[in-house]
Amino acid sequence: MIKYDPSQLLRRIAPQGKIKKLISQRLTLKKAALAFLNDLDFVDKKEITRLILKVLKNYEERIEDEPGLKKKLLKSPDLLIQRLQSAIVTQVTEEIREKYHGEFYIWLPSDANEPDPEHQLKYGKKYQVGVGEMPGDRWGCRCGMEILVDEKQLKL
Repeated sequence: MIKYDPSQLLRRIAPQGKIKKLISQRLTLKKAALAFLNDLDFVDKKEITRLILKVLKNYEERIEDEPGLKKKLLKSPDLLIQRLQSAIVTQVTEEIREKYHGEFYIWLPSDANEPDPEHQLKYGKKYQVGVGEMPGDRWGCRCGMEILVDEKQLKL
C-alpha cells in the first residue's frame, strides 16, 4: 500500500515559510528560492515553477483592478500560499492518476480545518484511480489516499 497524504507533502515541499521566500516584494518569483525542489524526485521542478508563475500572473491581473491588493498580499500572503499549495496538490494528484490508473485506493480523511462534507462521506471507502473524483481533484482538497498496490512505498 502507498499512502498519499497532502498535508505531509505540503510540509515537505510547500510549507508557508518556503513559499513566502519564493515571492519578491514585486510579487515575482525568486527562482533561486526554488533550490529546495532539487532534492525531491517526485515533483517536476519545471511544472511547479510554471504553476507558481501562473498563480502570480493571475494575481498580477487582479492587482491592476483591485487597488491595495498587492500591499495586502505582501503583508499577509496566506491566500497566495494556499493557492500555491493547492496547485501543487493538484499537480501531484494528476501524476498519481497517470502512474496508478486502474489501481484501487482508500479515501483518507482531510487535515483541513473545515473538511468538505461531501468528501467526509467518502472516508474509508474504496475507489479506482482515474474513475470519478479523487482526493486532490477539487481545488483546496486536503484529503489523502492509500493506493492499494504491491509496492512498498512511494517517495512523497
